[in-house]
Amino acid sequence: MILDYYKNYRTYVNAVPGLEEGMAFVQTLLGKPTGTYRTETEMYAMVQEGDTYDISSDLMETHRKFLDVQFVFSGQEFFEWEEAEQLEIETPYEEETDFVFYKGSGKSYRATPGMFYILFPHDAHKCRGAVNGQSERYRKIVLKLPVS
Repeated sequence: MILDYYKNYRTYVNAVPGLEEGMAFVQTLLGKPTGTYRTETEMYAMVQEGDTYDISSDLMETHRKFLDVQFVFSGQEFFEWEEAEQLEIETPYEEETDFVFYKGSGKSYRATPGMFYILFPHDAHKCRGAVNGQSERYRKIVLKLPVS
């Protein structure tokens, strides 16, 4: 997992194939309404808005086909991360949805406006959590980069 500020994303472009192109794509989505937006390649992004909530009963998840690059643009969110091999599988991998779900929880992190985090196939996570138990409105973009 990588957690950093958007202004520093170039630090990671050599380590994360497609990140530079993905960042350019995200820039085109800043004023777009919620929804899923596709490119001519496999890369796509979801513009999301909503209210953070108590994620304690949510399952952790991983993906095999895509990396998640999650950008927080307004509001803030709490998310949990743990290495997938440390968790017990609840629902085995489903290729059609690109999800594995796990029981348990992880270490807590807070993402604020201007931050992003990258989740690799071994990074189990659950997101959109309320910070300090206080629900608040958020806007974020989740970029899906194909695993190379």
